[in-house]
Amino acid sequence: MKINTVDLHEQLIKIQKKHPSESILEEVEGILQNEEQHEKRIIESIENGSNGLSIDESLLDQEQIFSIDQIEKLCIKYRLRFLDSKHFKGEIPYAAIQKIKKLETEFGVQLNGFKIIAPKELFRLTDKDSDPILMLPLKNNRFYFIHKWGGEISALRALLAFPMRNFMSMFWFLAALAVVFSWAVPTPSFDVFIFLVVHSFIGICGLACMLVFTMRENFSTEEWNSKYFS
Repeated sequence: MKINTVDLHEQLIKIQKKHPSESILEEVEGILQNEEQHEKRIIESIENGSNGLSIDESLLDQEQIFSIDQIEKLCIKYRLRFLDSKHFKGEIPYAAIQKIKKLETEFGVQLNGFKIIAPKELFRLTDKDSDPILMLPLKNNRFYFIHKWGGEISALRALLAFPMRNFMSMFWFLAALAVVFSWAVPTPSFDVFIFLVVHSFIGICGLACMLVFTMRENFSTEEWNSKYFS
């Protein structure tokens, strides 16, 4: 009678797969705890807005590095704010935290000093009387794109924000409005048309000033990086 043999090594492997050792389970639990602590520290860094640090920019994706002038132009065009992440009152998505973890692992440093581009409604602003972008500050007033969340910003926002970009944009907007208004009114001659344009422009300017002061708004060139209400 032939008796089947048993490979002890194979049996040991089967037991290992079926009953993992407590040390392995503890190791896995330790890794998960470390990851949780890592993510918690990143969230605290974003919420506290600590000072940034220098990293080797040559290892970064150069297409994702933006100057302060470029950011300013974006904020002015779409009437956004560019502030320290500690002022942000929205929720930071998990995908953004994962990207920061990946960068920290690659560079072997703890990143902080984050900035966020977003509409002012998403910030906790200080009273002096829809699509956020998380940025990491680098050297020479440049910033590295980390993550963007939310939906796409409406192209109409740039058009609606045009009058409040700066003083001249407001001037030309009100002038165009006066011309359109005068064009819609029948006039017997060109001289009367010009007279109507001038006086309607003055009237529209008065209404605009009253509206802007009532709403406590300011031009985007003045408030794009302000932590205060307009």
